[in-house]
Amino acid sequence: MRKYSITTALALLLICGSAFATVVTVSGQGQSYDPGIALADARADANAQCIAQGGTPLEEVYNHVTRANLWLASSIWRCDVP
Repeated sequence: MRKYSITTALALLLICGSAFATVVTVSGQGQSYDPGIALADARADANAQCIAQGGTPLEEVYNHVTRANLWLASSIWRCDVP
């Protein structure tokens, strides 16, 4: 009987714990005449969007830099939002 109550309590704890934290994906964009500055601006934009939601940036998932009239960059991040 005790084994079932411990299992039930752990299951409820896992369900409640996962309901309070969520991992979302945010993206940022940047543009500049320098590709490094464009990518830095894109990363800063994505991090600012994460922080604006009350979250913490976890890791960069993907980034891309391309050349048009200016260098265009995008950065996608995972963000832990409570």
